Amino acid sequence: PVVHEKFDFGLLLLIGGSVAINHGFTNSGLSVALGDAVGSIVPHVGPFQLNFVIVASVTLCSQVLSSISTASTMLPVLSSAAVQAMINPLSLMLPATIATSFAFLLPTATPPNIVVLAKSQ
Repeated sequence: PVVHEKFDFGLLLLIGGSVAINHGFTNSGLSVALGDAVGSIVPHVGPFQLNFVIVASVTLCSQVLSSISTASTMLPVLSSAAVQAMINPLSLMLPATIATSFAFLLPTATPPNIVVLAKSQ
């Protein structure tokens, strides 16, 4: 009974929802299809421009979605893109991973923001 009163189940739903989105992306083949599309562009773009586009797109996604769901959807896509482009996956996934921590605009962006918002209401 004490856990039911004090635990924020919205946070649990947020994390569980991001895992479900990742599962859907992976099982439907969407991450591979998007990764192939991005991977065909990667060899024709310079590393600075590529990192800028990755950081900007992941940052914009993490402002609207949660940082966990952004990471769980974008990292498999970038991994597939790296395999398609035959480059080291860390060169695409590391900037995206760091960019997910730039979520600060909305309360739903990061789980700590949700905890603070839930405690303040």
